[in-house]
Amino acid sequence: MLLWRYYYAIKKNNYLKISIILIATFSIFAVILNIEGSNCLSKINSLVNEQELNKTAQTQTQQQQSESQQNENENEIRESVGLINYCFLVTNLYVYSLFGIIIGIIIIAIWYMKYKKIWSNIIKRNR
Repeated sequence: MLLWRYYYAIKKNNYLKISIILIATFSIFAVILNIEGSNCLSKINSLVNEQELNKTAQTQTQQQQSESQQNENENEIRESVGLINYCFLVTNLYVYSLFGIIIGIIIIAIWYMKYKKIWSNIIKRNR
């Protein structure tokens, strides 16, 4: 009878299976998105520094901008807006993956509370 309880508590329980799958999957996503987010932030930082250098170079030379320079500036602005939107998406997905890990931990807590009686009986018998 006791072995059946072990089997039911661990092998046949969907709470434990689902929580382990959630934690493992979202942990992998969190690591990947964390690396991508840091790369994205470094790209934004380098892009901002590059734009500041271009502005200082233009003010020092005091040249009039031609249409090609204006198109170049518009392309840089579009690129920076696209990069900012991408980074926003990556950071939001990272936060959602952390929520997935938390949900997995909550499911394990529910599983533990549900089978607390089984575990307490095991401890009492071992003493």
